Formats: sequence, C-alpha cells, structure tokens
Amino acid sequence: MKIQITPEKTIGDIQTAFHEEFPYLKLVFFSKPHRAVTGTHAKFLIEDWNTKIGDMVAVARSGFLTLLPNTRTFDIERIFENEFGLFVQVMRKSGDMWLITTVTDQLTLEEQNAKGRASEHVNFLPEDEYDYREQE
Repeated sequence: MKIQITPEKTIGDIQTAFHEEFPYLKLVFFSKPHRAVTGTHAKFLIEDWNTKIGDMVAVARSGFLTLLPNTRTFDIERIFENEFGLFVQVMRKSGDMWLITTVTDQLTLEEQNAKGRASEHVNFLPEDEYDYREQE
C-alpha cells in the first residue's frame, strides 16, 4: 500500500489509510521519538486527529510511503521518522485493548495483523462431547 504524506494531511488521514489496510493495527503519533524495544511516554502522544503533518515538523516533506506487508514493524516506524520526521508507533489489537508492539517490533506488519486477528478468538473453546466428570 502507498500512503501519500503532505503537510496538509492530518494524522487522522494517515491513521485511517493505515487501519484500512491493516485492520488489527493502528498508528499512533508522538512528539518525541523512541528506539527499538522501547516505547514513548504517553505524555508525548498527539491525540488530535486533525493535527496537520505540517504543524508537527519544522520542515514538512511530501511524498509517498510504501508499506509492504512483509516489512518489519520497527522498520516502518524508522521510515516515518527518517523520511518524514514523524514519530509513530504501531499498535496491535489484543482482544478489547491496543498494545504497543515494542516487544514484537521484529515481526512484519502482516504477522502483527495476524496476531491481532487471532486475539479476537482467545476465548474460543472447541466443543468437546466428552464429559470429564465421568472419569474414574
């Protein structure tokens, strides 16, 4: 998938495009960077979806960001930072919660999305006709 980044685009525009391609993942934007296997403190989270990219960086760059399913999570986060000066973290759906993927940054976007999809079925138990109370 390709996401167009321009100074006029908002965080919400980018988050929506990303989430449409990877429905069990989302991007969150921060005002400070993070490094591999660490997260950014919540106080640096940019929550306003209407924040324009041009308002987040000193020199806003335009271009296309290609996100391939087989790209590692941390590599995507670095591309956002190196190419556009944006500090993002990928989050993965886990049941009813969203987890920051710092521990699993080496997984690809496709693998992260699959883990998120699988988390919807954590309480699934196959039917078992055997009655365990009948054991001696």
